[in-house]
Amino acid sequence: MEDNNLLYERFKTKMEAVSGECYRVKTLKEAEELVAQLLKAKGVQTVAMVDSPLTCGLNLTEQLPLAGVTVYKERYQEVTPTVGAGITEMKWGIAELGTLVQYAVDVQERLCSAFTPIHIALVQTSALLPNIMTALSVIHSEPQIPGFVGFVTGPSRTSDIERVLTIGVHGPEQLLAVFVDEQAGEGAING
Repeated sequence: MEDNNLLYERFKTKMEAVSGECYRVKTLKEAEELVAQLLKAKGVQTVAMVDSPLTCGLNLTEQLPLAGVTVYKERYQEVTPTVGAGITEMKWGIAELGTLVQYAVDVQERLCSAFTPIHIALVQTSALLPNIMTALSVIHSEPQIPGFVGFVTGPSRTSDIERVLTIGVHGPEQLLAVFVDEQAGEGAING
């Protein structure tokens, strides 16, 4: 398996090539600060966030309100069309594609990642995989595959018949991946 530093650099290059933003931090505290800075820089005042080992490990529910950001953790069908951003944890990153893999049993998680103008995707750096074949192998080795496995590469984009590209029609206009080296909770695989 490739070194996480090399995998991250490959992932970042690919993600940025499709207009995504990619960041890496060492600690949970640094991730917490980075998320608050990103939200402030983008003028986001409200977020919808689903609990996961990483979102809980970052303690965003307490920290974001201190930065003037209101956090919603329920009524997702009602709030996701109105908030400035959604924050979720993604299961894996695929370095060769700059693609995030969402392993979402709960529809709430999909609402927070797909129906908000900005999606902040938190990922454990140890969950970086080198290529799609490894990712498929890892997915198929899981005890039970959930009803939804999504592959997300950059912000939402679509083109009409005249090949006019539009960003954000069928999903977020901006995708920000934040890789965290420090382990939070369970569920990450070691690379």
